[in-house]
Amino acid sequence: MITARNNLICVPGLLVLCLLLPGAARAEMVRDLATVQNSSPIALEGIGLVTGLAGTGDKIEAPRTLLQKFLSNRNFDFDRGNLATGNIAIVRVTAEYPPFMRPGQKFSVVATSIGDARSLAGGELMMCDLFSGDGELMARATGQIQTGTGILTRGMIPAGQNSGAMSLSTYTFGNVVNDEGWVRLNLNKPNWADADNIARRINQTPSLNPFLQEVSMFEENDDIRPVAYTRDAGQVVVIIPEQYRHDFPRYIAGILDVQVAIDRPATILVNRSRNSIVVTGDVRVNNAVVSLQDKMVTVRPDTPDEPAYTLNDDTPHNLVELDGPGTYADMRGLIDTLNAMGLTTDQVITIFEQLRSSGAIVADLIVE
Repeated sequence: MITARNNLICVPGLLVLCLLLPGAARAEMVRDLATVQNSSPIALEGIGLVTGLAGTGDKIEAPRTLLQKFLSNRNFDFDRGNLATGNIAIVRVTAEYPPFMRPGQKFSVVATSIGDARSLAGGELMMCDLFSGDGELMARATGQIQTGTGILTRGMIPAGQNSGAMSLSTYTFGNVVNDEGWVRLNLNKPNWADADNIARRINQTPSLNPFLQEVSMFEENDDIRPVAYTRDAGQVVVIIPEQYRHDFPRYIAGILDVQVAIDRPATILVNRSRNSIVVTGDVRVNNAVVSLQDKMVTVRPDTPDEPAYTLNDDTPHNLVELDGPGTYADMRGLIDTLNAMGLTTDQVITIFEQLRSSGAIVADLIVE
């Protein structure tokens, strides 16, 4: 028996779940679709030492050499041979430097073993310099490492009073607003339609476009001038009006709060380990005949006299063929049919792959 609750189809014994989400456009804020140029985090990296490990540290020589150099720079003279191994480890320290940080502000870092340490649990990172990609010293990190229950050779140092990384200087991110008063919005996922929709919505927002008058969008009027332009699929340029340039942070905040209707592409997401199938968007199936292991599904336009999907157990194997463009059928009916046939997740994936390769399904197929 197949049961359905809240658009979640459950098939007893198969553990195949299909969540069908509507394909209608939904409103999202510009801040979720794009970032302002020159305001993204910067990747930082450094090499450091973790101490205080209870015999789970490195056995190689590199940590002792690094520790000897560290101590020598602080006028401590030690013979490397007298430095014990096992309680120290050499690590790679990484972080994302948040935009517009000021000296003294803190942020979290991640330490990952690059030697043969078995665990970083209980260890503490010695003072470690963090550099940007162009070699500029940006921050200095230290603190107790917190590891999870899984991978013990990687841990996080959260920002705290005496832990994490501390910014050493104000990084010049570049001008968010250039000399001509331009703000560039870089789309997280370049898309021509999304870029055009963002520009249109900004131009239609009275608080952002002082040239906007209450007239029909289709009425020609020379006084209506756009402030936002689609440069390409990945960028929208907004020219801040002169009267708003004295308070551009508020103007940019207004841009990021604009809501835009976005159409997401149809997607079929399959997770083999969880035996789950998630379908988003308006996925439709063209006329096709699908056969697998003596079972066949025929997909055709739905009519009052005949359903869109039929089963037949006496057919050839591994056959997918199109039967003309016809009328598209919905995905729910196809999945109901496949579930009723008692197919496994792998078999359903095979059918989806064949339907997509033959052009019967127009959707992104993602298999995890």
